[in-house]
Amino acid sequence: MESLKGINIPVIADSVLDPELYYGHKITGIYFQTEDDLFGRITFYNLDALKVCRGEVIPYECDWGVHAPGTWIFKVNNSKWLKERFEYEHENYGSAYEWGGDVSEMLTDFSHYLFSFHDQFIEVVAKGFWFEKDSKSLFGKELQDGHPFLPLPEAPEKKILAYNLTCQVRVNTNHTSDIIANSAYCPQKLFEFALELDGRTSVNNTVIITSHQGKVVSRLRGYLGDLIAEFNGVATLEEVKPHVEKYMSEIYERRKAMGK
Repeated sequence: MESLKGINIPVIADSVLDPELYYGHKITGIYFQTEDDLFGRITFYNLDALKVCRGEVIPYECDWGVHAPGTWIFKVNNSKWLKERFEYEHENYGSAYEWGGDVSEMLTDFSHYLFSFHDQFIEVVAKGFWFEKDSKSLFGKELQDGHPFLPLPEAPEKKILAYNLTCQVRVNTNHTSDIIANSAYCPQKLFEFALELDGRTSVNNTVIITSHQGKVVSRLRGYLGDLIAEFNGVATLEEVKPHVEKYMSEIYERRKAMGK
């Protein structure tokens, strides 16, 4: 049976005013006013599907007595819609899912979320979501500093030197406990590795912290999102470094064969 589990965030939508849902070339998200007369924005990590419905009654089993006052975001447990989305992806893409990724992540890493507003609700299938708040509308605005979808700050003083190549190590400076707590909402970047080549620097490998059903996992992913290695808990730089150096060795051999 489908049921709702409340998710609490420090931004509470106004209980009367309607939200605006934008999907397009600008930042897809839910834009709304908050209960304290400010402005909020919800953005989605790996958005798969969304829908908007009008109505006063949410069509899922919900024990309102167990939710904190002001709860307006929910996860739909045992979601039929999420299973339908997985079946669609599996049937139509299979091994071609996300550049050769594992389509089963639809069932392990994605969630069905419900955002409840006055007489309407917005439902989303995604890997996670993030929230922002400001004194002015965030529509059309860039993501705020510290948003987990943004690149990590450059740190040219932290480097890996191997195979005559240099790779910058960019580190999430938030406290580990905060990174883990934030991963309950959406995956969080822990490290970014940016290779310096021919006067340019580009991120080629990223370690991302995910938290699903209470389990924290660190995943090293390549440029196209391919999974390179997985670690239980929060990975250390020393654990990840050999994999990055292996990538650097491959780049070195490729460049050597090209006469560079």
